Amino acid sequence: MGTLVDELMKADAKKAGDLKKGTYSSKKLAEILGKEEKVEITIREIPSRRINDLSAYQYDRKGNMDYGKNFDAKLMSCVEGIIEPNLRDKELQEHFKCKTANELCEKLFGFEVNHISDAIISLSDVKEDTEEEIKN
Repeated sequence: MGTLVDELMKADAKKAGDLKKGTYSSKKLAEILGKEEKVEITIREIPSRRINDLSAYQYDRKGNMDYGKNFDAKLMSCVEGIIEPNLRDKELQEHFKCKTANELCEKLFGFEVNHISDAIISLSDVKEDTEEEIKN
């Protein structure tokens, strides 16, 4: 039986950098498009270091939550985590008279930004139902 290092050496190294993908069904986007049913957008996981940066953005130097920056951090999470539609598309931004991807995100999704951001962040959650054992 090989060691864990041996097993890792046999693993596909590219998989270590893969980001999970998912979908979110948007009622707001459906309203904009004049559709009855929610419109699916494609989202993906944000790398853990970037999630940490976005979380830190929400706090002032004393460690207190800055609620004004909280929504901005959620917008940034959405811009990074939404694959389709591409919120960084300059033509799309111009069409909706937005100067930035964050502005476009807020216009297209409104309050759903909170839910979409949570869905993006949840893609990175790995929860185990087992207890860790500590051996002496």
